[in-house]
Amino acid sequence: MTADGDDIPELTDAENILWRAAESDITAMSEALNNGTATPEDVDAAFARLAALDIDPHKHRNAIRIPPDAGEHSAAIEAILRRIPNGHGRYLSADAGWYPLVIATDAQLTRLDPHYQVLQIKEKFGTLRYYCQDSGDDPDPELLDAMDAITDDAERASALICERCGAAGILHRSHRIRVKTLCNTCAGTLGYTPA
Repeated sequence: MTADGDDIPELTDAENILWRAAESDITAMSEALNNGTATPEDVDAAFARLAALDIDPHKHRNAIRIPPDAGEHSAAIEAILRRIPNGHGRYLSADAGWYPLVIATDAQLTRLDPHYQVLQIKEKFGTLRYYCQDSGDDPDPELLDAMDAITDDAERASALICERCGAAGILHRSHRIRVKTLCNTCAGTLGYTPA
């Protein structure tokens, strides 16, 4: 149950397979568009495949999607995703190197407000963004300031942690002008250079 009391839908194995296929298609099309190799026919075919998928967007948005590489962090990430209210998308949009930081941030926020809600957790401009709100109807300004301080600290810390593997990292840039905080090894593997 979420903080607002709504049931969280579960995706079937078939629905998970369909969604992974759609994500793979979207990723491939995005890469082809970014590197200039996509033809108009490729784009039309990708949209046709996506349109043909029988995916209930409401159910998919509200289902918990634990990253396949969560491993030992699966239970903690699931607990965090259960804090997300319906309609916000119950997924984590960051790589495995930041999972411990996300979990530590949740632990600190939980000490302040055991029933706080998560709105979104993602990478943006190379650092972690952890959007949340308190559980009360009448927000306490001091509580909100304390929550902001925790999420700001997590954002600053993420600028020094490789998003991919968790080692020490710095901001890197790809040839497509994307930025990520990476260690030198992961940056080399992904084709990023120091920003």
